[in-house]
Amino acid sequence: MSIREYAGSWRVAVRMARRAARRGKARTALIVLMLALPVYAGTVLALSYAGTYTSADAEATWRLGQADYEITGTKPDAALATLPAGSRTVPVTYGRTVVRAGGTYSLRAYTAADVDDDLTRGMFAVRAGRAPRGPGEVAVSGRLAAAHGIRLGDRLAVGVPLTERTVVGIVDAARELSIPLVLTPADQPLSGDAPHILAKLPPGAGWTPPDPSEHMVCQPAGDNGETCVSAFSTAFRGDLRPGAAELATRTAAFVLVVGFAGTQVALLAGAAFAIGARRRRRELAMVAAAGAGRTQVARMVLADGLLLGAFAGVCGVGLGALTYLAGRDTVERVADHPLSDGAVPVAALAGIALFAVAVGLLAALGPARAAARLTPRAALAGRETASRASNLRWLVGGMLAAAGGAAAAVVAAGPTGSIVTVAAGTVTILLGVTAFAPVLVTAAGRLARRLPLAVRLAARHAARHRLRTAASAAAVCTAVAGSMALMLYTAADSTGSMMLQPNARDGQVLLPAQVAARLTPERLHEIERALPTRAAVPLTVVADPARQADQPEPDYGRTGVPAIPSQVVAVGGDAVIQAVTGAEAPPAALAALRDGGAVVFYPSLITDGMLTIGEGVRLPATLVPAPDYYTDLPGVVVSGETAARHGLATGPGGVVVDVTRAPTAAEIAAVNSLVLAAQVETDPPVAAPAPVVIGAKPVVGGRDYGAMYLVLAAISAVVTLAATAVAVGLATSEMRDDLATLAAVGAEPRLRRRIAAAQAGLIVSIGALLGVAGGIAPAAGMVAFRRDLEWQVPWLPLVLTMLVTPMLAVAATALLTRPRLVLARRMTA
Repeated sequence: MSIREYAGSWRVAVRMARRAARRGKARTALIVLMLALPVYAGTVLALSYAGTYTSADAEATWRLGQADYEITGTKPDAALATLPAGSRTVPVTYGRTVVRAGGTYSLRAYTAADVDDDLTRGMFAVRAGRAPRGPGEVAVSGRLAAAHGIRLGDRLAVGVPLTERTVVGIVDAARELSIPLVLTPADQPLSGDAPHILAKLPPGAGWTPPDPSEHMVCQPAGDNGETCVSAFSTAFRGDLRPGAAELATRTAAFVLVVGFAGTQVALLAGAAFAIGARRRRRELAMVAAAGAGRTQVARMVLADGLLLGAFAGVCGVGLGALTYLAGRDTVERVADHPLSDGAVPVAALAGIALFAVAVGLLAALGPARAAARLTPRAALAGRETASRASNLRWLVGGMLAAAGGAAAAVVAAGPTGSIVTVAAGTVTILLGVTAFAPVLVTAAGRLARRLPLAVRLAARHAARHRLRTAASAAAVCTAVAGSMALMLYTAADSTGSMMLQPNARDGQVLLPAQVAARLTPERLHEIERALPTRAAVPLTVVADPARQADQPEPDYGRTGVPAIPSQVVAVGGDAVIQAVTGAEAPPAALAALRDGGAVVFYPSLITDGMLTIGEGVRLPATLVPAPDYYTDLPGVVVSGETAARHGLATGPGGVVVDVTRAPTAAEIAAVNSLVLAAQVETDPPVAAPAPVVIGAKPVVGGRDYGAMYLVLAAISAVVTLAATAVAVGLATSEMRDDLATLAAVGAEPRLRRRIAAAQAGLIVSIGALLGVAGGIAPAAGMVAFRRDLEWQVPWLPLVLTMLVTPMLAVAATALLTRPRLVLARRMTA
């Protein structure tokens, strides 16, 4: 065939595809929507990434501006003295300060820097006004301005002691836009924090920082001698750029997302193209009868994928670009970094658009081959040729693909491996798992004779069209596998927080000793009224904590790691015991206090029934177990008489506000305002004001599910429902002749609803089962690449994905399907 004939053949095929698309507007819109969705999302992500990460150096610029080094420490002079001649330095101070706005006090981050200096360019984003330049001026971040309703020209009290200054600008920190920040000139720091020195070397000059271990600062540490720390530390610009491992992780995430999305869209669109080819079979048969070869017939179906893929690519890129331009502020808030007006990634956008064309052609490939194999006589007679591909072929092919992908992922997960190869291997495993779908569909059809009528009809119809049904189930499998992989990886990634030990009972408010010392009785009553207070317990503590001569075996809290019991000895009674345990003190404990003994909350503090306090003070101990091992609550209680009799030195230990429920964010903010006011309004004010401490429980064994787990489970459910709706809709359209036959022989109207529900249950059950198996592989590969992670199974999202989602899909299909059976004339040859 000449080039002219080849081009002419494609031109005819595209023209027929365009006409078929116009005739079937609903099917065309559905396919274009499915193909355009990943293109739309990819366009928004590509533009957002290009606007945020303009270069590999962008992340270093957010922290260092244009400097080459950052020198920090209490005595950086030793490092600054070795800088090459011609180097420029600029100080930048970071800290926290008190802010009073509208009568409300809060503790906020602040930065003292010269925003207009060339070295700090890129560290800040000026949104309105200008940077502060004098001692009476400040700027605030957009987050802080929104929180307190601050506008340009307002007066804002900041620092300790509080001084009123004029707000001259809205300036965000590029390293994190969401920081509620106060910005002052570089020579106007608001606290005693040591400045960070930004250093810019002369062009072409190099510098090797001195060894920090040779410049130590030592301070006495009581009985423990002295503690020594480095006088300075340095951060090099190149070290702040994303490393090769991080860039590879980003690429691997992109490969996973594109692979999963492309596979799902190709499977769903392939089912839709199969329905379109089936409805066009008489037209294709007429073309074949007129002399067209099998290749030319297949080309007409492939033209559907080419045409609709190109249209979806253009629409997806255009809508994605418009969304990005209209929602730049939202994108900036999500990225938490400023966006630049850099060049548009034309090559990336073109590749994303071509991705839709490639997926469209891939989706149409199977239906095109099926249409080419169908003989004109069978097509004109309305007969279908059953697929001759054996289940053994699918089973063996799937096992080989899964085994090959697993081998590649295992080899690449080693210390010298590539995470991109791991990602590619996991996608291959997913493709191998989806190859089992036709086998399971066929097995369901063979078991249909033992099932109820509706389920039997649905299973046998699915088996007759096993490739189309398998494609729909595989699409559900891909959606579930992607969500499961992210959930498993997130669960493993969160195991580091298991090392936390709770500081107090959940929701309790702790006022440290330095805070409580500044509170008047009236202000303490205000704090009690601002919280859901059950009781406010002032603590008096023994200066020398409880100590054990023989260290017992380590105890374990709810986190499963060695727990350190609090050795603080409080002087009190029933109120302290109830604050620690959450229950009234047992009579035996009160009796022990009256008899000169001690109440101990942790068994590791007791040795042979006795408690040792200080130097040689031994008391009989009564154990009242606390619910957990708390770090900021007392571990021991003795009576005031016992402390005085043994000459134990005591002092204030703060206040524990026991609550009836966990306080809200607004209540905590109100209490912090009262506490900070008490520290800065007294004479002299506290140099480093402290907020209240809120009792919090740690993440325990992955069972404390955050929003991310449930969001991923919800995403899996939504995508699964969408894929099920498409699959059931396509299957129902194929069954119109069968449903008409059922209506003709007197089937009840509700049978159609039950058949649709059975189809949904079959597709989603097979897809969810394969999806969970396929989702384990990507998570295993990512966890194996990260040696610091451990497996944790998120059981609740797993149950939601495996049980709740299929049940919801069946119920939704049954409710949304019209029960009426329609009589229709069947075409005959």
